[in-house]
Amino acid sequence: HALGRVAKVSSRNPWKCILISLLGCLLCGVGFLRFNAVSKARELWVDQASQQMKNLDWVEGYFAAGGRPCRLIITAKDGGNVLEFEKMREVFQVADDVRALLDGNGKVFADFCVLSQNSCFNAGVLRYIGNTSDFNETIESTADVLSAINAERYPDGADAYPSDSLGGIQRNASGSVISAAALRVDFILGLDQSAEEVKTWELAVTELFADDQLSKQSYSTVNVFVNAQRSQDDELNRTVQADIPLFAVAFVLMATFCSIFLGKAASWTQSRRLLGTVEFYLVLFGCIAGYGTAMLLGVPFTVLQQILPFILVGIGIDDAFVICGAFDATDPSLGFPERMEKAIQRVGVSITLTKVTSLAAFLLGATCAFPSVQYFCYYASTSVFFIWLLHLTTFCALLTLDAQRQAAKRLDPFLCVAASRCLPAQATEDKQREPLGEALAAMIRLLTGNVFGIVVTLLLFLAVACVSLWQVSSGLSTDFDIMDLSPDQSFLRDFYNMEQEHFGGLSTGGLALPTAYYVRDVDFSTVEVQRYLEELGAEIVTLDGVNQDRGLKSWHSVFTLWANSHRGTKASLPTGAFVSVETNRTGCTAALPAGVTSCASAFLTGSTFATAVREFLTTRMGSQFEDDVIFVENQIKVARLRAVHTNTVNSNQQVELLEETERLSEAWQGKLPGSFMSSQAYIFFDQYRIIVAQMTSSIGLCLGAVLVISALVLAHPLSVLIVIIVLALVFMDLIGNIILWGLDLNSISMINLVMAVGLVIDYSMHMAHNFSLQNSALSRKKRAELAVREMGQPIFLGVCTTFLAILPLGFSSSQAFRVFFKMFFGIVLAGGSHGLIFLPVLLSVMGPTMSVETSAGSDEGISNVEDASKESANAEEEIKTEAV
Repeated sequence: HALGRVAKVSSRNPWKCILISLLGCLLCGVGFLRFNAVSKARELWVDQASQQMKNLDWVEGYFAAGGRPCRLIITAKDGGNVLEFEKMREVFQVADDVRALLDGNGKVFADFCVLSQNSCFNAGVLRYIGNTSDFNETIESTADVLSAINAERYPDGADAYPSDSLGGIQRNASGSVISAAALRVDFILGLDQSAEEVKTWELAVTELFADDQLSKQSYSTVNVFVNAQRSQDDELNRTVQADIPLFAVAFVLMATFCSIFLGKAASWTQSRRLLGTVEFYLVLFGCIAGYGTAMLLGVPFTVLQQILPFILVGIGIDDAFVICGAFDATDPSLGFPERMEKAIQRVGVSITLTKVTSLAAFLLGATCAFPSVQYFCYYASTSVFFIWLLHLTTFCALLTLDAQRQAAKRLDPFLCVAASRCLPAQATEDKQREPLGEALAAMIRLLTGNVFGIVVTLLLFLAVACVSLWQVSSGLSTDFDIMDLSPDQSFLRDFYNMEQEHFGGLSTGGLALPTAYYVRDVDFSTVEVQRYLEELGAEIVTLDGVNQDRGLKSWHSVFTLWANSHRGTKASLPTGAFVSVETNRTGCTAALPAGVTSCASAFLTGSTFATAVREFLTTRMGSQFEDDVIFVENQIKVARLRAVHTNTVNSNQQVELLEETERLSEAWQGKLPGSFMSSQAYIFFDQYRIIVAQMTSSIGLCLGAVLVISALVLAHPLSVLIVIIVLALVFMDLIGNIILWGLDLNSISMINLVMAVGLVIDYSMHMAHNFSLQNSALSRKKRAELAVREMGQPIFLGVCTTFLAILPLGFSSSQAFRVFFKMFFGIVLAGGSHGLIFLPVLLSVMGPTMSVETSAGSDEGISNVEDASKESANAEEEIKTEAV
């Protein structure tokens, strides 16, 4: 009744209501001034409070990144060996072109590069040879190229591993590289440079190798694919721009559908073409208010929020169909405000219930650990609130104005033209039942007419749910590829495809994924701790997930050899500070350099230990470890041991790798408290591990909210139970839908499952609530039929609207948008069929026998109640027949 009174006030003052609503939406839209877009993967797709994220944050506080890489992958244009002399000469020409490139600020690579021995550091395959002058002086044939590539060390003395720079490697019987399908050239930019200036240079590089965001190949013997640090953000931001035509098509489809089916499309006066179009924009105003409010509250904006309006328009228009259906069912002899009050009294509770449930689902979905899901749910919840508010106020005002137009027999959409001026006189149209509603009611009458129809219908839906559950029992893939958010046609996607093909997908934990074990806040000068470091290193290299061929990089093992070889020759290496140890001690050989077979016979201890380590790190032997030891107040604060992981091809292997390192860290807490193993990729591996638990928790909370809210509104326990059964079956189908489409369970599919709660509630709650409003003197079957007759058409049209909203996403240039289409296709199909078929059939069998009590006169003037009253004359006989 309170909702009805609000609608009545809006109907009596339509223009004031519309003006206040629009001003309120625009006022909320001021929040767009605080627009803050976030696109970094680690800020969106991983648990910010996880132990792995805490470890990584701690590591980055002490160990700065080596630089900002701009990477080229180069392949042979003929698909052959890229190490052939002529091709390598062109590789160096490519490098020279990059070095000579002038950006928009007139700067070149040398202005930003990381220096090594007073010149720009050569990374990737260039490190084997040097710059172009070195190539011209030392390389005369393919054999010379292979000789350089097969060296055990780079010219600067660091250990060399061909798999770091070469892909698709072929070796001869002795293990030497004889060919490669691809190679890497890296240009490392210093982190001390201006971020904006660096981005300007990176943009110039991408434009050198890409035209209109597509890879361009301008060299005669090689193909070049580029990836700069800024490229991922640029391509994510371009995703929506590439699909703008599709978005326009979606909006036109939804506005057209709404304008046709909101009223009687064949009539020039009883149609609601203009109202349907305005309704579409009303929902968009609700989105503006919701987005503005979220931004005002400081919620970041992501690429996924660009999909949300399509879904919200579908949800919002559902309410318009329901309100129009209820308004048309009222007594036309009443005044428009009174009719609006009656209509909202009839359907306002179910509309409010569905929106409150959606709000609760989104807010509870925001408890998920992943920021991308949290932000999406915040924007969805604020938008749903404003859409609900606008439909119970502004739409009622708009519907009243349209009803006044119909009563005055003015044309739709030409408001100022009277029908009598251009149309022949027409007889007054009698109120007729909608044919779609009648057809749906006839379907339910057919299915519930005998026991066979009921049993077959229920068993069919249960069988589909069981098959989905059986599919889930075989396991869900939890992989996530950030490139799914970028356009299909993209220079960056070309780069990642080449990397995946030739290098094993390093971005997701491939051959050269570095890792390190961090030891902190211990006295490194003691024999005990130094023995622990050796034993720990030995255990690291025995891990299944660590590349045995690459071995362990331990500053301590090499330092100990250096210290013993210089014993007594430096003030920091006094002979008396050395403590003898066994040369065959456990673990000491794990990190010995190539060519060294015996361990050091003594450990340096005492107060000069830290000074000696500092001196060691400045030597040629120790320079490769200069970033592995951090000093605070002339003491070693933290040090690390480095290793490289083996190739991992899916999320299951990556989770196993992560858990193996966590077990190692846990085992060493007694000897080295606070120590841990960490890598940048671990935060993403942790995402794969917790996604199923996060989904189960979020969906469980959403279903719990549905249970509580339904219990408060539907009142009858049996109605609540039936709605929960329907939701449970739909979610089984949706999980099966993930497997059917070959999708992964990740943040994107999880967002869809949370959204499904709101949509499925829309499809089911209206029907369950309307069933409870039917005359309790009638049989369950008759009440189910009447509920479908009244609510079937609005629900069916709502399903169609949502499908039209997401249909263009199926043709999107982004895989992520296509995932939304596939998921929502399952949602509208499963949710709509359960709401229109399964639920009415189930209600006809076990629906509550008592209806919701309403105060006197609350249903007076509503045509479906009058129909039910006419039917009730035969109710007693019908009940007797059922009993027999």
